[in-house]
Amino acid sequence: MAQYFREPMPQSYHTIRKKDFIDLLSRLAVERAVFVPYKKGEELFFALFDSKKEDAMEIGGIRQSQPVKSFINPPREEVLREVKGGTKGIVIVGVKGCDLNGLAVQDFVFQEGDVIDPYYVKNRKEALIIAHDCTYARETCFCVAMNGLPYPQKHFDISLSSVKDSYVAEVVTDKGRAIVERYKTFFKESSPDDLKERDARRKAVTDEVRAHIATRGTPEAAALGGIVKRQYNLIDLWKDAASTCVECGACNLVCPTCHCFFLYDYKAKHAIGRGRIWDACLYKTFARVAGGANPRRHLYERLRNRFDKKFSFFPDVMQSYACTGCGRCIEACPGDIDIREVLKGLVSGKWNKPPHK
Repeated sequence: MAQYFREPMPQSYHTIRKKDFIDLLSRLAVERAVFVPYKKGEELFFALFDSKKEDAMEIGGIRQSQPVKSFINPPREEVLREVKGGTKGIVIVGVKGCDLNGLAVQDFVFQEGDVIDPYYVKNRKEALIIAHDCTYARETCFCVAMNGLPYPQKHFDISLSSVKDSYVAEVVTDKGRAIVERYKTFFKESSPDDLKERDARRKAVTDEVRAHIATRGTPEAAALGGIVKRQYNLIDLWKDAASTCVECGACNLVCPTCHCFFLYDYKAKHAIGRGRIWDACLYKTFARVAGGANPRRHLYERLRNRFDKKFSFFPDVMQSYACTGCGRCIEACPGDIDIREVLKGLVSGKWNKPPHK
């Protein structure tokens, strides 16, 4: 499938020692809010940078449990307000390839259409994104099947790759180049050996993801073209797949590409306001209109709509699937609905529901 977004090609690679990178973050944190991933058990979560918690930081690893969209398109936001530019913005560190591909969909929705969202544009423009390769894969990862890779390719300012006690930094934007220039004492030109090691590590993790895809039998992107339209009336599959759904909306809320929101007005003590919060197509009230009519009143219709949007609508309008293969929805679902199994059922025309854990 054609790629809708393109980034400028990097002009140079730089290497920075890991201990110097922590020093760099300390300096950036004086002027901006810097968010880095911390490990809690087996999961990774973003929190404000604290140099005293360096041992708990996990700049590499896999994607965080929290989707990066939450920094650019917040879960709850006041929208009846003036948009003021010129602020420093935040720094987000350790962003993975699947989240970056998710931002492409968010960009398409909020700043590439007929109506531009000024709040999103401001947040996106001012944020500095420092990405990092995945250093291992989890069984739920299937980014390669969705035309992705377990390392950043675009939509970042600086991308890091771990090599021994250092990072190879790939810089692609003026914002990224400004950081390297400002703190150039931390950076040196990357050696051929550094790049060779980076490429070897990337290949190893990519092979790991491919192995998970092969073991699970997850369909590749090439097999999914038009699949939802062809199987739209395979009602038994949709009903059975939705039978364990509890309408919690977790799959929507953790997804890096889901972007629907609900607008509401409220009255405070001396003023009125308007806010928006994330919405979820699995909620019963999602499509309900004034008077109570609901074109998707059945749960299976709402689940089908989720797949229709990701694998039919976006390929038509953006030439890209709105699924990055991050696997968050698989892990978040209390009903054990596995997007990979539904896709297998759509491709085969048969539904063998996995046993509930």
